[in-house]
Parts: sequence; C-alpha cells; structure tokens
Amino acid sequence: MDLTKQYIIQAITVASNNLRLSSEKIECVAILRDHISKSGDLQSVILKFKKITELSKFGIRLSEIFNQLSNSKLDFLRLSEQFKEHTHQMVLLLSNLLDRVTPSLLREKLYQESGEDTGGEVDTKESSEKTIELIRSPEKESAIAQKTNELKEEIILADLEKETELSFEQFQQRILKPVKGLENLLSRLISGEFHEDELRSSMELMKINYELSEENGFKVISNMHIIFAVGLKLILNKKMKPDKYIVESLRACLIVIVAVIKSKDVDITNYLNRAERFGEQILKYK
Repeated sequence: MDLTKQYIIQAITVASNNLRLSSEKIECVAILRDHISKSGDLQSVILKFKKITELSKFGIRLSEIFNQLSNSKLDFLRLSEQFKEHTHQMVLLLSNLLDRVTPSLLREKLYQESGEDTGGEVDTKESSEKTIELIRSPEKESAIAQKTNELKEEIILADLEKETELSFEQFQQRILKPVKGLENLLSRLISGEFHEDELRSSMELMKINYELSEENGFKVISNMHIIFAVGLKLILNKKMKPDKYIVESLRACLIVIVAVIKSKDVDITNYLNRAERFGEQILKYK
C-alpha cells in the first residue's frame, strides 16, 4: 500500500477513535476505509467523494491532504505534527458525515454501477432487483460481512493504543484551544449570524472535551462542557432561542472553564452559579 493511501486510512482511523460511535457508524467507517484501501486510483476515489453530496466536504478535505502529500516534499521531522493537525481537522468532518449516512446508503453511493452523473434517471426497478440479488447472495453477503467485521475489530481495538494519560499541560492546551472560537460564536448567536454546521461541530467538540475532562477527574470542567454542549444542541434543534440570558449563561461556562484550568485567583462564584442554574434547567434534555 502506498504511503499516501496508508496515511489517509490511518488518519480516518485516528479521527474515528475520537468519536463516540454506534455500531452502525463503526460499520460506515469500515466501509470508507475498505473502499479507499481497495482503490487502484486514490485520486479518482477522492474525486468521486467530492461529487457525492453526503461525502463532498469530507472529500474536499481528503483532496487537500492528498495534494499536500503528493505535491510537496515530505518533511519527515514534521510528519507527526502534520498528521495530528490533519486528524484533528478530520474529526468534525467525519462526525458530520457519519450523521448523514447509513451503511446501506454509503454502499449504494460508493458501489452503485451508475456511479457518477448519468444525465438521466436511474431505473428504480432495475436498481431494486440488483440490491435484492446482492442481499440474497450468501457468498457476497458472507464476504462483505467478514471484511466489515475485521475492520470494525481493528477500529475498536485500535482505541487501546490511544494515549490514555495526558500531562496537565497537554490537557490545558486541548481544553483551552477552542475557547476563543466558541466565544466568537457566542457573540454572533443573538444576531443569528451563524451556520447550523458551526453549532453542530462546536457541540461535538465540547462533548469530546467533556469526556476528556471526565476521564481526567476534572468534575467542574466536565460539567461546564456538557452544559455548553446541551445548550448548543437545544439551540440547533430550535428548542431554545439564543437570547441574552442564554448566551450569557453559555459564556459563564467558558469563563469557569478558563478560570479553573488556569487556576486564576479570581472569585468566579457568580459565573459558576449562573452556569449551574442554567444546567439544572437544560440537562434534563441531555
């Protein structure tokens, strides 16, 4: 397997390890990796991704990585740092992709014979008959199931290799890095100058950092993260209007996170009380 293909497959695996995945989503990751692994022309596969609505943003990112690896002289001293950057950027894109597809839809999009633009309508009856034939074929079903299970196991077991212990400095960096962007998002919530994808990706990021804080024993910080994440979820689902009270409550969560993580010698009682009151109101919707 060539270096570029191996790099991209490994990046997808590492990115998926940073998400909480259902068995269905694990299967989707397995299908993606299997499809890329078996491709004879990786560039063509990525181009096809870009033409599929559900995979287009993910395909664009893969294309950027592919071009960077193919057209630039590799700096092996910086490769590890570059890989971390790529996988970090891929986490949110992969999460959004997995929210939009199912294993059956993904297989249909990747493996259908009509493939790209046909310029006309697909014969629904013929397409259905082909699908039924695939489902009823024991040999094909067995082979697909076996390969999918192998890839599932690889993804699940790869989680054991994840870094389990972080230095406090590394933990600080991971928790504080998104705060500036989240503060910017809050300043635009009331005026409605934001995109749903922005809310969704921020919500997923806060969930990841909630779990990280929980695992490392930072109860107050983890609580602030989950309150913030659920607040964004309710706004995203139009169950809560982002008025001044909501925005200030969410900002209180960020202030508590920064103050605690940096051990600021400042009284944050008011902010903590506001955030926790807000949490009591919304966490029942978690």
